[in-house]
Amino acid sequence: MSRFLSRALLGAAALCVALAAVACDAETPATGDAAVIGAVAFLDAAGFHAIDEGINTDKTVPATAQAVAQKAATVVELTAWPTKELRASAVVLKTTLVELAGLLDETTPDLAKAGAAAARAHDQHHDFSHDIWAYLNGKSGVVTGHAEAGH
Repeated sequence: MSRFLSRALLGAAALCVALAAVACDAETPATGDAAVIGAVAFLDAAGFHAIDEGINTDKTVPATAQAVAQKAATVVELTAWPTKELRASAVVLKTTLVELAGLLDETTPDLAKAGAAAARAHDQHHDFSHDIWAYLNGKSGVVTGHAEAGH
């Protein structure tokens, strides 16, 4: 199993567990720490680095890139982020992911436009993930220094 696929499955499993732990209906965003942890775990495992590299370096759109962008946008939209700053960052990331999904939903995607959107999504994800984990670490009392989401 590829590293990308195993990370995506791990993220999806974390999201499912977190959402199952949260009592919500179709009209209510997923809330609470478990939902935030599940959502950030999904985003961290989504493979934005591989999508960015595939489009911009290899000049090939990864087979799952459009679906990943669309699903990640949905996760970002349906999670109740705990601070005003995180909510604002979520709007920016979701907008980029929706743009990327749209650009990749073409028979022959424009690699220059898709590559620019993929690079933005990759960078925005890193910043967003870092801020979410800093919030969660602070809330939990876990102080780890400069932990990064990684690739």
